[in-house]
Amino acid sequence: MSSSNVLEVSGGICAYCGACVSICSTSAIYLEDDKIAIRGEKCTRCGLCVKVCPAINIEIYEPPVIESYTARSTIQKVLEVCQDGGVVTALLMEALKRGLVDIVIVCGESETERLKPRPFLANSPEDVLIAAGSKYSLSPILNLLKEAISRSDKVAIVGLPCHLRALELMRKAQLVEYTRAIRLKIGLFCMNNYPYANLIKIIAEVAKAPLSEVNKVEIRKGKFIVWLRTGVARSAAITEFKEYVDVACKTCPDFTAWFSDISVGSAGSEEGWSTVLIRSETGRNLFNMAVKEGVITAKSLSEKALNQVRRLAGVKLKRALGSINQIKLS
Repeated sequence: MSSSNVLEVSGGICAYCGACVSICSTSAIYLEDDKIAIRGEKCTRCGLCVKVCPAINIEIYEPPVIESYTARSTIQKVLEVCQDGGVVTALLMEALKRGLVDIVIVCGESETERLKPRPFLANSPEDVLIAAGSKYSLSPILNLLKEAISRSDKVAIVGLPCHLRALELMRKAQLVEYTRAIRLKIGLFCMNNYPYANLIKIIAEVAKAPLSEVNKVEIRKGKFIVWLRTGVARSAAITEFKEYVDVACKTCPDFTAWFSDISVGSAGSEEGWSTVLIRSETGRNLFNMAVKEGVITAKSLSEKALNQVRRLAGVKLKRALGSINQIKLS
C-alpha cells in the first residue's frame, strides 16, 4: 500500500465498511474511535486494502433487475419492530429456518451508545429480530467477515451499497477465501449516511431535546424525523444537513445496492411496505419461498413506483459523478 493511498483514505474518503480490516493479514489496519487506523510498521505494502476499498474503486455498472415487488412481512413480531415492511427480517428468518445460511452479518444498536450501529453475527431468528430497523450511521460490518467465514461456510450479509461493493471487489480480486462462504447478500437502499458524531448533531438539532428523550429516528420522503418518547415527532428536511453526510457517500453512485441478491428499501412503496428488487436466482428463490410459506405478502411493483426508485437512483448517480469530477480537478 503506497503512502498516497493511506493519505487518500485518512483524508476522509472512507466508507468505514471494515473490509480492509478483515483482509489485512498482518492486522496493520484496525478500528479506533469510529475510524480506520493504520499501524505503519506492520504494513507489508501488499495493496489488498486498496483493491477492496469501495470508496476509491468506483465503477458505474448496475446489474439488471430480474423482478420488482412491493412487499411486507406477515409476521406480527417482525411488524412490531421493523422500520418499513419487515421484508429483510422475514427473509433472513426464513433463510435461517431452512438452513440456507447459518450466520448472518447484521447491524443492531450499541448497548452503551444510543442509536449507534453495532455489527454482530446472528445465528437465530431471535438474533435477527434484535437487528430489525434502519440505522443511519456508518457501520464497519465487514470487520466481522473473517470471523463469520471461520465459523460457517453458509453466511448471509445485510449491507449498504458500499459493503456489497467491497465484497464484489474481493470477488474480482479472487479473494475466494473471503467470498466463497457468502451465500446470500441483501442490500439496502441508501442515499446518505453519517458518521456517528454527525448523526448525534443532527438529532440534537431536529429534536431540540436530550438524546435520552429520543425514541427513534427515521428518514422518510426527504425528511429527517425524530420521535420523542412522549410520542411527539419533530422533523427537518434532510437537505439541511448536507455538510454532515460522509465524504464517501457523496462519491458513491449506488442507491439500490447493485451487487446484492435482493435489494430492499422504502422508496416506491407506501408506508408499511418495502420495495424489493430481485437481482439473482438466489434472491428469487428465497423470495418466492418466503411468499409461498406465507411469511411475506407481495405485489408487483408498478411502473410509476419503479420510476420513483429510478429518479432517486439518478439523483445519487448525478451527485456522485459531480463529486468525483470535483475531486479529480482539485
